[in-house]
Amino acid sequence: MTERELTHLEVPCFVDFAEALSGRELMAQGVGPDFDLWLLALEGERDDREQVAPDLPSFAKSLADAPQTYEVLRFSAPGAPPQCVRLPPNRRNFHFVQPLPDGELLLVGGRCRYLDKDAHERNAVVFSRDGRVSRELTLGDGIQDVQATADGRLWVSYFDEGVLGNRGWGRGDIDSEPIGRSGLVLFDARGQRLSEYDARAVGTDVIVDCYALNVAANDEMWLYFYTDFPLVRLREGGRPAVWKTPVAGASALAVGATHVLFGGSYSARSTFELFALHGGGKDTLAPAGTFVFVDPDGTRWQPTWMCGRGPWLYGGEGTRAFRIDLDTLVAATRVWH
Repeated sequence: MTERELTHLEVPCFVDFAEALSGRELMAQGVGPDFDLWLLALEGERDDREQVAPDLPSFAKSLADAPQTYEVLRFSAPGAPPQCVRLPPNRRNFHFVQPLPDGELLLVGGRCRYLDKDAHERNAVVFSRDGRVSRELTLGDGIQDVQATADGRLWVSYFDEGVLGNRGWGRGDIDSEPIGRSGLVLFDARGQRLSEYDARAVGTDVIVDCYALNVAANDEMWLYFYTDFPLVRLREGGRPAVWKTPVAGASALAVGATHVLFGGSYSARSTFELFALHGGGKDTLAPAGTFVFVDPDGTRWQPTWMCGRGPWLYGGEGTRAFRIDLDTLVAATRVWH
């Protein structure tokens, strides 16, 4: 598709958090069940990679060499100052942040070593509203995304190493079986497994790498995964729904009652594709528009991260973040057509 065939839509900056970061490192971003933007700032230099030899690639470190100081920032409205919670020093490297009920905060590291059957590395910490450590959890290695429900349950998706095994997981015995073997696991707020994705019951191939997750409500979540990239909706008490998609490699999705928006793809990282959920058949998607988002100055957004939560899609570039909801996008397409 050429640039001329794309629809340019102005999407203003939701927040520029340069001042709030004050030169600190942005380590994680997430969208909570309240649809607010949550960021994790690190003081000092990050220490989350290790290199065995100069000529070899570096690897993610689950623990820094020394304790690190983090602060959680919550942005609720454009132009409003963030709410901030400073956390005590901790050696863990965190990659995900989510709010929990009663003001608690969940921070999760994406990597986790298997030590033995009775000792797994803890890679998640729950903090109280005043920043004290409340409890530590093990959510597994190779985490792709974490989204908490409003009632405090945790949906965790995994990439291939979390599914197939690494860092001591997946050695062939039952004790080292990867926690993320199914590609998607639901935990309670204390880290106890409640359920996991059952590909046979849903009627899809197994998850090798979960590319996008969207926990739309306490009783509804969506996912999109490698290799065939189906779109799947799971509802408590309801039958799973599966749609074939023409989009390969999207990194985020926003969902509503009638439409779905995919953010990025293998071929176009900063392009957004809108589909109606019911096309020629109940399991097909009908194209409804392909977009690029531009800021009020006409500069194209080139997001380095994206996250979908319910009907909202967030993206960020540098210290600026944007958001757009499906209702606005669908209304715009109706005006143009």
